[in-house]
Amino acid sequence: MTLKEVARLANVSASAVSRYFNGGSLSEEKSRAIRAVIEKTGFQPNQLAHTLRTGRVRQVGVIVPRIHSSAVSQVTAGINSVLAREGYLLVIGSAGGDIRQESRYLDMMQSYQMAGVILMATSVTPEKQALYRACSIPLVITGQQFEGLDCVYHDDFHAMRELAACMIRRGRRFIGYIGVSEDDPAVGQLRRQGAQAALREAGLDADAMPIVTASFQMESGHEAMVRLLSEHPELDGVLCATDVIAHGALLALHEAGRRVPDDISIAGIGDDRADRISVPQLSVARLYQTECGRDAAAYLLQRLEAPGRGGPARQSMLGYTIIERGSI
Repeated sequence: MTLKEVARLANVSASAVSRYFNGGSLSEEKSRAIRAVIEKTGFQPNQLAHTLRTGRVRQVGVIVPRIHSSAVSQVTAGINSVLAREGYLLVIGSAGGDIRQESRYLDMMQSYQMAGVILMATSVTPEKQALYRACSIPLVITGQQFEGLDCVYHDDFHAMRELAACMIRRGRRFIGYIGVSEDDPAVGQLRRQGAQAALREAGLDADAMPIVTASFQMESGHEAMVRLLSEHPELDGVLCATDVIAHGALLALHEAGRRVPDDISIAGIGDDRADRISVPQLSVARLYQTECGRDAAAYLLQRLEAPGRGGPARQSMLGYTIIERGSI
């Protein structure tokens, strides 16, 4: 099958089909007609010919901090749901938050002439700002806010502040916090600041809130909770930067004989499937990770279609939903 045959079946011009595959401007009606023919026939354009014409392949690089993460899988699914409809394939690289590894992936994706990159950032530093600005292909950042770059991120501060306020309304007054490294402005800093803001607004001593740092692993959350309980047995509440951390902390509370929520409340940010099968079910602030991926992909497509791929940076902050279950 050829482009002309696709055009005939879709009742559009051959040039419209060419624009569809090259990421050019096209009405939604024509796009739907072409897409329907492609889905029905399984047609695939000659990738080499496309690359020679446009200078880029219909592949998008996705750089993630870790593979084994519910948030990462949700964001990736959102990205793929948008880009797959436009004929793009995803190439995923796990950088572990290491700027050297991120740099290697970015170099590879640029040298392979990929259409663009979506990167899930874990920290904001001048070094990373310079690295991302130097990228020669369109780049969209998720999870963190970078000045002058296309970004989609979350309202981490208010999500944790409202989650903490829910716990305080249940009568909790001695609340501890399990966070992550403050090298991560969103998860490490803003979420901790949101918890402290809620305590201050309730007239509690936010500066005295016990804080322990964990990694993004359940085992680390368990260790942090054991430490908190040993140092502050009077705790009647604990806020966790993520729901994965909270699951480890919940296990430690069960092992210590602390009844949840009778003796102590616990909550985190996330909303993984495991939150709904834990005992008790975990109260969370749900972030819109799938939507984050979709928006990032839409930003990338807009950048690819923009004249000269220029224009001001596009940035958006997504909201959240508080889900109160049995653990508060």
